[in-house]
Amino acid sequence: MSYRFTDLIRRGYRAEVAHRHVVAISQHHRIQASPGFRGAAAYVAEQLEAAGLAVTIRRYPADGASHFWSLPSFLEWSCARATLHRLGEDGAPAETLCDYEAIPTSVIQRSIPVSGEFEVIAPGGKGGVAPADYDGIEVADKLVLTGRPVAQVLELAGRQRGAAGILFDGMEAGGRTELDLPDARQYTSFWWAGATQPDGWGFVLSPRQGRALRAQLAEGKPVHVRAAVNSRFYVGSFEVVDARIPGADDSAGEVLLVSHLCHPQPGAHDNGSGAAALIETAATLARLIAAGELPPPRRGIRFLWPPEMTGTYAWLAERAAEVAAGRWVAGLNLDMVGADQNQTGSSWQFVNLPQAGAAFADHLLAWLRGPFLDGQRHAEILFSAGSDHYILSDPTVGIPTPMLIQWPDKFYHTSADTADKVAPESLGRSGALAAAYAYWLAAASPADAGWLGHWMVTRAATQMGQAAAAAVEALHAATAAAERGQIWSDYAACSAFRVAGLTRALRSLLRLDSTLGDAVAARVAEVTACAAREDEWVRDHLPSSDLSGPARDEASWLAEAETLVPRRLHPGPVDVAMALQAHAPDLLPAHWALNADAGPDFHDHTALMQYWTDGRRTVAEIADLVALEAGGAAGDQRAAFDGGLALRYFKLLAQAGLVALDVQTSER
Repeated sequence: MSYRFTDLIRRGYRAEVAHRHVVAISQHHRIQASPGFRGAAAYVAEQLEAAGLAVTIRRYPADGASHFWSLPSFLEWSCARATLHRLGEDGAPAETLCDYEAIPTSVIQRSIPVSGEFEVIAPGGKGGVAPADYDGIEVADKLVLTGRPVAQVLELAGRQRGAAGILFDGMEAGGRTELDLPDARQYTSFWWAGATQPDGWGFVLSPRQGRALRAQLAEGKPVHVRAAVNSRFYVGSFEVVDARIPGADDSAGEVLLVSHLCHPQPGAHDNGSGAAALIETAATLARLIAAGELPPPRRGIRFLWPPEMTGTYAWLAERAAEVAAGRWVAGLNLDMVGADQNQTGSSWQFVNLPQAGAAFADHLLAWLRGPFLDGQRHAEILFSAGSDHYILSDPTVGIPTPMLIQWPDKFYHTSADTADKVAPESLGRSGALAAAYAYWLAAASPADAGWLGHWMVTRAATQMGQAAAAAVEALHAATAAAERGQIWSDYAACSAFRVAGLTRALRSLLRLDSTLGDAVAARVAEVTACAAREDEWVRDHLPSSDLSGPARDEASWLAEAETLVPRRLHPGPVDVAMALQAHAPDLLPAHWALNADAGPDFHDHTALMQYWTDGRRTVAEIADLVALEAGGAAGDQRAAFDGGLALRYFKLLAQAGLVALDVQTSER
C-alpha cells in the first residue's frame, strides 16, 4: 500500500529545477570556511526565500579557538591563485601541470602560500608513509611525489625530514583506480584543527601526469618545477543554512532533513545533488501546503545545509538544550542522491540506523521507498558512517537519521564530478521520497504511529523467519557436532541482538505519541514471542549434545578488556583525527598505525564502538556488540571484529583525554 500522498508529492517535485540547482551550486568552490562556501550558502538561502520558506543563515566562528562539543574549529582559508609548471632543461616553464583558477582541485586544499623552484622526488616502498621509504633519498627542500595520505607524508617527509611540499597523484576511492580516471584530479586537503599552525602545501596531479613524472625520475632524469600559491588563513566563519516549515503544534517537535553543502568545485554529485534535491524538497512541501493540497502538518519540518560534519556539530551544540529535550523526532540525510547510475556505477542505498540508536525511522523509510524503486539499482544496507547522519544518530544526540546515498561513484571526490553525471530523474526519486518521509512524520497521528508499529513487527517477523530458515539449512549441511554448536551459538546470539534492537525501535514510537505505551508493550511482546518460536524451531533441529556451543576464545586482550569501562565526556561522536591534531598531535602516528592495522571497515567500527559506550559496558562487551552489528558471528567474533583493536582504540582515546577509562569494580 502506497502512502496516500506519495503520488501528489512526486508529481509536485520538479526534478529539472533540482538539476538546475546542481549546476548552480557546482559553480562554487565550497571548501569549509571559505568565500566559495559562503557564496553557495547565499544561493541556497535565496532559492528558499523565493519559495516562501523562513530562512536563516547561521554563522559560527572559524577561529581555531572555538569548540563545538568535542570538535575543534579551524581558520578560514582562501586561495586567489596557484600554479605549478614543469621546467625544461633551460629552466623555463615547459608545461603547466596545475592551475587552481582552471581546476580548483589541482591544489591540496588549505595549502599555505609559497613561491619558488623545487626538485621532485618519489619515495618507493609504501609511497612515503613509512620511514624506510626515505632511506637513501635526500628529502630536504624537495617536493615529494606520492599517492598516499598527505597528512602522513607531511609528517614523515615535511616535519621530520624537511621536505618543501607534496605532489599528490593518487586516485583510489569510490570503487575506482587510476585506470578509470587517468586525467582527473582527486580532492585532497590538509586539515589544521584548533590552533595548529598550518605548515604544508602541495598540488594534485592527474594519474597520467604523475606517471609521466615518475617515468622521468625512473630514467634518472631530474624533475624541476616552479610553484606559486597565493593563499591566506584568517579568523572567519562558516555558515549553516537553516530553513523551516512551521507545524501547527510547536510542542510536538520537528522533523530534521540535512544535506551538506561543502566540497570543492565542481562537486556536483557530492554533494551538489543532495543540497539541490533538498532545496526542491523544501520548496515542494511549502508549495503544496500553501496551496491546500497537503494539510498543514502538526510538527515543523526543518532543513539544514551545513558544511559536512563541522556545521552539524556547531548547529547541534548551539541547540544542546533542545537536543537534550528531544525536540527532533527523527531526521534524514541526503548525500550524493542524484547519480546517473549508467555513468557512475552507483546503487541507490538506504543506510539504516546504528543498533545502539535503533528507532522507527529506517523502518518507515523502508515502507515509503517502495513506489520509488522501479528501474533503479538499490540496496538496504547496515549502518555506515561518513556523513552527517552519523552525528545525528549517535545515542547521545538521539535524532534517528537514516541516509539516502548513491554509492559507489567512480567520479567521487574528483574534478570529474560534474553536473552531467547527475540525472534529473534520480534527483526526483530521492527528493520526492525525502519529502514524503518528512511530511509523514510531520503529520503523523497516533493511529499512524500505531500502524507503523504493526509494520515494524510484520517486517521483523519475516526477517526472523528468514534467519531461522538459513540456520536450519546450515545445521542440516553441517557434518560435525562442533560445527553445529557454532551455528546454534551464532544464531542464538544474533536472534537476541535482533530482538533487543527491535525493542528499542518500537519504544521509539513514543516520540510520535506518548500515549502509545500499552500498544508498544504489546508489540514488544509480539516480537519476543515470534523470536522464541523461531528459536525453538531452530533448536529442534539440533541434537541436545550440541547445544553447549563452542568454547569462548580466551584471547590475550580479553582479560584487560573485561575490566575497563569507557565513559564518554562529550555529546556526539568524537572526530579522533581532528581532536588529536588540535590537542595531542604526538598521538597521530599511533592513530594512523591503528587504522592501518584494522583496515578500511574500522572507520565504521569506531563509530559503533562510541555509540555502544554508555559508561556501563566494558570494552569486551562493546567489542561483542560491534562484532554482532558488523555482521560477525557471536561464537567467532574475533574473526569478524578484533576486540584487541577495540582495546587499543579506547586506550588511545583515554590517553588523549577524549574518553575516561574506568576500572570495573567488583560490585558491578
